[in-house]
Amino acid sequence: MNLYDLPQYLHIFNNCASSLAVFFNSVLIYLILTKSPKQLGVYKYLMVFISVFEIFYSILEVSLVPIHYSYRSSVAVLISTSDKLFSRKFLLILNSFYWGFFGSSLAIFGVHFIYRYLVISGNPLLRTFQSWKFILWLLIPVVIGFIWALTGIYLCGPTEEFTEYMRNHVKEVFNNPIEEYEYLGAFMYERSKKDDSLLIYWGPIAGMIIMSITVMVSFIVIIVSGIKCYLRIKRLMRNASTTSSRSQALQAQLFNALVVQTMIPMLLLHTPVSLKFGFAIFDAGLGSYCFIMSMTIALYPAIDPLPNFFIISPYRKAAYGCFKKRLLKTILVGKRKANEMEQIESTPATVA
Repeated sequence: MNLYDLPQYLHIFNNCASSLAVFFNSVLIYLILTKSPKQLGVYKYLMVFISVFEIFYSILEVSLVPIHYSYRSSVAVLISTSDKLFSRKFLLILNSFYWGFFGSSLAIFGVHFIYRYLVISGNPLLRTFQSWKFILWLLIPVVIGFIWALTGIYLCGPTEEFTEYMRNHVKEVFNNPIEEYEYLGAFMYERSKKDDSLLIYWGPIAGMIIMSITVMVSFIVIIVSGIKCYLRIKRLMRNASTTSSRSQALQAQLFNALVVQTMIPMLLLHTPVSLKFGFAIFDAGLGSYCFIMSMTIALYPAIDPLPNFFIISPYRKAAYGCFKKRLLKTILVGKRKANEMEQIESTPATVA
């Protein structure tokens, strides 16, 4: 496959992934609002918040078709301008919003896991989710998103040095001049062509530090909360008399869904972005391999809601029931049409 064709394949892939993301998350929102057991409490609103977030994330993804790229000591998100209706300045702003959505997604995982731990442990802090303070928890991803967006615009915006640094390589990989793209990225350092001294660009480095801290904090919160949730659930299972079997089963289902939903961002978001940053720090950018990262990030909103359908019993039964009804209806319609065709064929033709 020619490297020049990769953006075209990425566009097709994004269209498919975003369509699935909107469909799956819309169905999940319906199931959450209509089929959730009472024991779920305020958690269902957190799940709705996440699904709505992922719908908007996927819409932004398919609108921009962002290309994640890394060349030596630089990382960038490129947006092609030739196939977009928006102005270059507006595309740059949308690119920063895309950065913000990525940062928000990392924060959402942390809030999600913290809530699950508070529920399972019965921590008094859980009351903050059951009052107006719940809004403050939801504001954490919003604030982190704004930090990432502002980091992109003000610390990792386009510069003359970065543009010239990428010019030849972008032409070589995409067969297009760098002017056909708007980009945000971090160009951290290079060797001077005059005296081979090291030129360090502190603004982008500060941006990389901010983003790396977010990734690490999200990862640590998920791991620590996840381990505590696991140990707490094991303890609850041993002390079966202290909680109802129905409540235990629901908590176990929610935790299993959360474990699977943790593996999804770990594989599709945390690992790719960590590799991208890590290789760039050591002047060994991943180049065209970053296309894989572009695809995994686009795939994330489509895959993330699926564990809820398969693991949480009320949603699984409702989804299966709906699918069964549709299947039976399709079979009945098919049989009726077949019978009508048989009747038409068996009716003797009348001679005028």
